Amino acid sequence: MNETLPPPLIERTPPAPRRARRARYRLRVATVAVCLTLMCALAGAVAGRIYHGQLLALLVVGAAFAAFAIGFALRNRPAFLAPSASATGLAAYLLGAIVLTSDGADPLGTEIVDALVNAVPRTLTALIPVEPAPDTVVVPVFLSWLAATLACEFAIRYGRTLLGCLPPTLLYAAGLYLVGPNAAPGTLYAVAFCVLAAAALAVTAAPPERRPDRDAQVDGPAPSRTPALIGAVVTTTVLVAAVAVLGPAVARLVTTSPGDPREFVEPPQLTDIDLNPLVRIAEWAKYPDQELFIADTSADAWMRLAVLTEYDGTTWQATGDFRTAGTVIPGAGEADYSADVEIIELGGKLVPAAADPATVTDLPIAVNLYTRCLLTPDGLATGSKFHVDSALVHTDPAAAETARADLSDAATVAVPMGTPEIMATIADYINTEYDTPYAKAQGLADFLGQHYAFDPEAPSGHDLPALGFFLASPVDAGGQRGTSEHFAAAYAVIARLIGLPSRVVVGFDVPEGASTVTAAQGLAWPEIAFDGVGWVRFDPMPAAGAVPVPPEDTLEQMEEETPSPEEASGGGGEAEDFNDEALEQDGDFNDEAGQEDSGLPVWVWYAAAALLLACVPLALKARRALRRRRRLSRGSPAERVAGAWAEVLSEAARAGVKVPGHANAEEAAARLAVLAADIGVLPRLVNAAAFAPGAVAEEDARAAAQVAEAYPRSVRHQVKRWKRFLT
Repeated sequence: MNETLPPPLIERTPPAPRRARRARYRLRVATVAVCLTLMCALAGAVAGRIYHGQLLALLVVGAAFAAFAIGFALRNRPAFLAPSASATGLAAYLLGAIVLTSDGADPLGTEIVDALVNAVPRTLTALIPVEPAPDTVVVPVFLSWLAATLACEFAIRYGRTLLGCLPPTLLYAAGLYLVGPNAAPGTLYAVAFCVLAAAALAVTAAPPERRPDRDAQVDGPAPSRTPALIGAVVTTTVLVAAVAVLGPAVARLVTTSPGDPREFVEPPQLTDIDLNPLVRIAEWAKYPDQELFIADTSADAWMRLAVLTEYDGTTWQATGDFRTAGTVIPGAGEADYSADVEIIELGGKLVPAAADPATVTDLPIAVNLYTRCLLTPDGLATGSKFHVDSALVHTDPAAAETARADLSDAATVAVPMGTPEIMATIADYINTEYDTPYAKAQGLADFLGQHYAFDPEAPSGHDLPALGFFLASPVDAGGQRGTSEHFAAAYAVIARLIGLPSRVVVGFDVPEGASTVTAAQGLAWPEIAFDGVGWVRFDPMPAAGAVPVPPEDTLEQMEEETPSPEEASGGGGEAEDFNDEALEQDGDFNDEAGQEDSGLPVWVWYAAAALLLACVPLALKARRALRRRRRLSRGSPAERVAGAWAEVLSEAARAGVKVPGHANAEEAAARLAVLAADIGVLPRLVNAAAFAPGAVAEEDARAAAQVAEAYPRSVRHQVKRWKRFLT
């Protein structure tokens, strides 16, 4: 028996061509890995445009590189190892990100739980620029890590480069959605992302057809790379040129702003005393020694608690919603004022701060971008401490004296219905005595300060009846005296009657240095908006120890000095004789009024509308008759047969039997059989018209028309009454 020769030994060192092909393959794999890693990092960094500083961008870039490095290192290992190692790495990376962004105010365990539980809502509600904090970096870091892991698995382990580009693309879209309309268009981001994607696809344009467990299959002849390489280069060049050239042009054509996900998130909710903080003034006036908070400030300032712009005749309320913010408040100038605050018995959620706050530390806050007031979602508790830096708002008194009133915001000039007559009387007096808007604003403050008295025992209330009682009731009945709540609210309403935009502010007069702010320092004051100057504070409160002058004395004097309309126009003297024939005209006043009001009576318009509605059924019926006539009398015999068939299907639909468009004539006839109406030879004629239109004669068209004309009468009793009436 012939012995079988042993198989030849396997070469331990591949020939040079195979080594070159293996090196080229590994270079392509490395290139794809680098491109996809950069795509993930770039997609994650897109969201960093609305974050404060560069910390978030660094975190997401690090997450993308770390996740791809783990997947790439384990590409030739069993498939279950990469997800396990990636999950472990993600947990460690998230822990490091939370530690890095934590302020250390709470234990680490509490920070981790709070960040994981509240990450999504706080990321969506955080005010822009978003402050990198544990609960605002968890989501971007997690998504960047996940996208890099999936991209590595798809593209590197399984060789599906196009599928590997999908996770970074979805991450890029998520970043754009998070940014919304709150950042400039990222054209460079888009161009770079497209270039990286094109490069990753280009280098895999001529890969080995199969990929075994370790490296490329390199047996067999080397494939030709020239055509594929040329195509990849051309495609990449065209793509980059299109994005670079057409991108700006397309961006200019887009006229709508992207949606903002923050609009769909419910803002922090206020407590009762925060919704209407003016009611706190009465309690503070009764207990002036109550300690509210301790403040260590760098200068004298008015620390605001709430700014109220809307008045419905019952309560003053703030405009706009509160949005969660980090330590940095957007829109403020350079801080030149600082305050360290420790809460004693202030309560509520509103946070005292001088306008305009720029940074707040040691306290989670939300801000109203319209009024620039602050709120803490968890509420103020005894012992709460925080530091606030503000860019104090400085107004130029000289500029305000010559400025016009700023009437750009309708909410600040809206006057509710039912204002008391005393308010209109005071407004007329101010308009008569003063000329410029600033003089009117200061004159109104002087009028209230001179004619009304401060009374800490006055009951709370700033609705129109309460303000009317405060302004008009006699002293012995409890009127003409009140707290800063009454003075500020009455001033703001009368200012709007004068034509001045007004609002009410609740806050505290806090001196420089360390002091305990008591309830006596809490008060309300009005502000007036001037064009080019801003909001200016006015003080309508009476001076200490001043004796008020009864307001009726001044107002009655105004009425006596104000000339009547006849006197103002030069009339007077002898009374006119209205029976004088020289004053008589051809027609009486009623005739003239009737001629001036030559418009049609209202009942005519109602009658015309009723007539139009009555004509709708007639119009619909006429439309159906004309359509039937057109279908049955125009066109070739085949077209008229098709028209008759369409008329039958339309009438069947009115009767409640609808035939799908894909059904043939026999299937349609079977559906129409439920109506028990004869359609004769119409299905056969329809098939003939569809497949042999030349064989349809005039007799066939007339027979089809007869069926179509008789069919509505056959199914009439099955049509609902309202349809028969309307159509």
